[in-house]
Amino acid sequence: MEIIVDLCNQHHGSLPELKRMALNAWSAGADVVKVQLMDSEKFFGNTDKKYRDIDFETFASLKDFCDTLNIPLMATPFDMERLGWVKTLGIKRHKIASRTVKEDPKLCEAILNTGKPTIVSTGACEPDEFPFGHDANIKYLFCVSKYPTFLHDPALKKMPEKFEKGAYYGYSDHTIGMAASLQSYFNGAKILEKHYSNNTLAQSRFEGGHLGSFDQQSLKQFKDLIKELKIIRSK
Repeated sequence: MEIIVDLCNQHHGSLPELKRMALNAWSAGADVVKVQLMDSEKFFGNTDKKYRDIDFETFASLKDFCDTLNIPLMATPFDMERLGWVKTLGIKRHKIASRTVKEDPKLCEAILNTGKPTIVSTGACEPDEFPFGHDANIKYLFCVSKYPTFLHDPALKKMPEKFEKGAYYGYSDHTIGMAASLQSYFNGAKILEKHYSNNTLAQSRFEGGHLGSFDQQSLKQFKDLIKELKIIRSK
């Protein structure tokens, strides 16, 4: 299982914090580090969430930092300008967010036309809806777009019993803890995406969704569990 950690909005636009988050996540066992690129004022219609924003210079510096340490970096662009940043810096993998799938078809088309491997979250789609068809470069993630998602949520019960090519390939997890992530592993998910925080409880005062994040300790615990489960399940 490939683990992609989303640094999301817990960095407050700070390059030192982004670097620290990336390094801590990588050392705990993340396979890929991902950032979201948006103009929060345009996206949300107010300035309340400017702490989510990463400017181009910060993004470029983070890319240099990750390249130096051989940490794979991918991005979720939320507009055409930031897709341009992704192209300029040669980011090799992209993500299309659930909201973008339904609200910005032109951006979706532009991202897919780059020909880069792309993961697509389906939190805004109907069950078993794969809006861009099936292509070798597209991997769909089962997702419940609630932040956090609680384990008793009926939508979570629709997690595929079997993840496979041509359907859901992985899982974008917003639940608290790691039970749902482990269940996706047992069900065959090849990709797990989950938010990451250096301090989950402290960050949750800004947004409740942070409670559904890995921190360094829980990410390492999850990674170790997967290794142990592979031993048990091996023949």
